[in-house]
Amino acid sequence: MIVVGPQLWITGPDAERWFDAAQVMWNADSQLARIASLNELPLCKRNFRTQQAPIAEVVLWAGDTTGIVELIQWLNSPAAPAGHRLYIAAGQWSDAERSVLQRFGVRLTVAELTDLVTIQHVVKAWSLRVPQ
Repeated sequence: MIVVGPQLWITGPDAERWFDAAQVMWNADSQLARIASLNELPLCKRNFRTQQAPIAEVVLWAGDTTGIVELIQWLNSPAAPAGHRLYIAAGQWSDAERSVLQRFGVRLTVAELTDLVTIQHVVKAWSLRVPQ
């Protein structure tokens, strides 16, 4: 069985800078795509006849403190919850903001571009737990 890295979706006000860093640091491990907004994330359509498992996806919100409202609203929408998605918030977050983000489903927060290297093994281990 070939293990493919997760699909990595990057969006938010600071997406370009984080996308470039992820492309350099994770180029062999993930399939990268930059999207304009969270609403562009594809819906996971299940065909119950074939029982195909969803592909592991990582959603990295590269934002700022003014964009936290948009992220929380989206995470609170019916389209957001999905067991095959790992949500990461990238940027400078206060302890209170991190607490709120975690309450709404963000599992990891990173402050600096170099933090992508330190969480790479966590993302890889998580993607292996998603049914293939």
